[in-house]
Amino acid sequence: MRLFSSRILGFQFYIGVVFVVIGCTTSIFSTSLIIVEAFSVGKQYCRGGARYSGRHSAVTGTFQEMVVEPCESTSSVDGVGDGDGESSHEKVTKILSEWFQGDFDNYAQVVEDRKNGLLPREGGGHEHFHCTLVPVTESTRLAAFFFDGNPNRIFRFRYYELLTPTIINDVDHQHSNNVTVEMRLNTLHPELEQLLKSHSTDPLSWPDIFKNFQHEGVSSNSSSGSSSSSGSDEKNQKVIPLSKCEIVWSFDKDPIQHSYISSDDGKDDEAENMSLHAVMVHGEQVVNSTIVPGMQIRILDQLSLYQHVFYINDRGFDPITGAFIYGNQRDIPYRLERVSNILPSATSAADDDDGSSSTADRRERLQLEVINPELEWTIGPKYRTIEEYDSKLKVIGGPSTGINKKDFKSGQGKS
Repeated sequence: MRLFSSRILGFQFYIGVVFVVIGCTTSIFSTSLIIVEAFSVGKQYCRGGARYSGRHSAVTGTFQEMVVEPCESTSSVDGVGDGDGESSHEKVTKILSEWFQGDFDNYAQVVEDRKNGLLPREGGGHEHFHCTLVPVTESTRLAAFFFDGNPNRIFRFRYYELLTPTIINDVDHQHSNNVTVEMRLNTLHPELEQLLKSHSTDPLSWPDIFKNFQHEGVSSNSSSGSSSSSGSDEKNQKVIPLSKCEIVWSFDKDPIQHSYISSDDGKDDEAENMSLHAVMVHGEQVVNSTIVPGMQIRILDQLSLYQHVFYINDRGFDPITGAFIYGNQRDIPYRLERVSNILPSATSAADDDDGSSSTADRRERLQLEVINPELEWTIGPKYRTIEEYDSKLKVIGGPSTGINKKDFKSGQGKS
């Protein structure tokens, strides 16, 4: 009987050892898979809300065998388009199509600057400016930038085009998920720009004006031909690409160029939300000024787009002396809050599907929906009274480009 019991105990011990060995082997095999998979994607592999870095740690900036850290932008997009077979670049394009539109304004940032004694330019603060992005097609936008909630003071008009997504191979350390969507920046034919500016307070009319200008140019005006005409001289194109000024969007932050996100005060927990980030494909460039003939500017730009906030870190320098021409001199990006959405109505989307809508209906098919009533006044004269406008500008010391440090400190312009 004692011998039988010993045999039973020995068998139980053997079974226990087998299970322990199997468990350890499984654990080692699973860990190995994670490490192999992390190395196979080059930089980052996400599982269950954590990122396993097989080569490079975004936190320490050093090469390590494996670093586990919370997934940021890559994991945050896992829920976008799940189940519909979307690739990463399709997700980027989809989010850009949905978010890169409407009105954005940095008035709240400017108010905070003035409270802290920061004035524009050499004063370390920001100018008050507004961005309006109007869809022309699903992949193109007309963009206007103006000061102080005054669309009659547009200082920049652009035409943006989303291009075929670019797969960046593994040696590129700027975009760790290796998938980006490229955007081309274009200036406008001078006559077209002036025509659009003459309708600056009616942005919903811009797509029609843009499209009709092309048709009119082809039929009756040789100086405004189609931009797609092969061999066209620049002066005969409707839009002119800004050479080597393309930007690329991805879900990943560049650890250096987008460091302003991690150092931001974290308002609205934006760092925890889905976001897109852009850098210049070819790095900083020297371009001709569109405002001052004959003047050249060295430009550098980084962008970050959240659903309700748009960061623009746009700076211009004298290419010879390095002196600031525009942008924030403390390298703090302009933080623009979403004021409105400008999107096709549900009815017009259905019309597009069955082909019953014509180009001439574009104005009626786009709708502007204000989502931030506190900043509605920044869209233009139709959205405020004169008294309201004056009182808002008084808080920030008057028009951004006309603020005089002496006047501001003496009390003029304060609320």
